[in-house]
Amino acid sequence: MPAGPSRFSNVKRAYELLGVPDSASTHVIKHAYRLMAKRWHPDLYLAGTPEQAEAARMMEFINEAYSTIQRAPLRYAPQATEQASRTVNDIPLVSEREPLVAMDRLEFWVRFVCGSILGIFVSAGFALRTNFFFAELSPTLVVCVAIVIVLACGFGAARGGDKFWYAIFGVDR
Repeated sequence: MPAGPSRFSNVKRAYELLGVPDSASTHVIKHAYRLMAKRWHPDLYLAGTPEQAEAARMMEFINEAYSTIQRAPLRYAPQATEQASRTVNDIPLVSEREPLVAMDRLEFWVRFVCGSILGIFVSAGFALRTNFFFAELSPTLVVCVAIVIVLACGFGAARGGDKFWYAIFGVDR
């Protein structure tokens, strides 16, 4: 890779080169990169031919585009650069909060299941403690609270992602 400034300073062009939308997940980006790498790998062509030189040049572009958006940090950034901050009586019409993370279904469900597993352990601890200390609570109430804990942990992990896990384990970034 060249040591100079990146040719793909415009992230939008890197997404276009790989043929993925701006909201693509990391999995989709990696899949598109692998398909492009299979298509344009220089070893598929005879050495010294113009086709191999073109393939080598395309692989440089593909590798640079992938390294630019590999972890896709900018897909989590607000996409409101084109939107004007319109106001009515100094109240913004466009929400200035961080937008929801765009993710595919697989990523959502993996995060949800991992969070739910944590919720199962937390709710099991809750159920055991309530049976020992508060015998007057009905089992139905304990089960309902346990289900709410499991769902809350699952959705918290799915929507919050890394922020959820950092908060649970008390890790400072």
